[in-house]
Amino acid sequence: MQGRKTTTRAFRIDETVDRQLREWAEREGVSVSFLANKALRRLVEWDMYADRFGFIAMPREALSRMIELLSEDEVRDLGRWAGEDVYRAFTTFMFKHLDLETVLEVIPKLSSRYTRAFEYEEKRDGSRTVIVLRHGSGHKYSLFYEEMARALFADLGGRGIRTEPQENAVVLELSNPPKPIAAEGVSFGSKHGLPSTEKPARSRNVPT
Repeated sequence: MQGRKTTTRAFRIDETVDRQLREWAEREGVSVSFLANKALRRLVEWDMYADRFGFIAMPREALSRMIELLSEDEVRDLGRWAGEDVYRAFTTFMFKHLDLETVLEVIPKLSSRYTRAFEYEEKRDGSRTVIVLRHGSGHKYSLFYEEMARALFADLGGRGIRTEPQENAVVLELSNPPKPIAAEGVSFGSKHGLPSTEKPARSRNVPT
């Protein structure tokens, strides 16, 4: 919270909620204010939009089983649909417009933080941005996230994007900064030369 401006606000809460907050704060070694602020931040950054857009919670085991029952082509179709018809629309709904900056806001700060569908890593140098979506859920999930990313980033900013699905992660590479010559659409390059991200698979939550 350092460097952030804060304000003091008084409001009434149920005694049961207050007791549970105090118990949880003591157990976690944090303040009640920290927990309340965390909950309110989730409300204004995610829940208000996700609820109205129809997102639901689902046990990761159930979703994993459904993904495994699909063929690879069906998984890719599902990923393209999610990118085109769900996440692009959700980004526009949340930010009132769709561009590269809002997409990059939704993926790490909202989707990975609140749905815990994957871990987000980002590395930048003078010429490129490399993003790793690490999910730990196997090859078919990598195909799903690859197609979702292709559809989500399509036609944004005129940047080329390369994708590489790995066993438990997907690597995305974006040119940085935008190319000076306008390009129609987004070109998807070969899947060679992207950094390896493989780690032993660990249990992750999956998208809701």
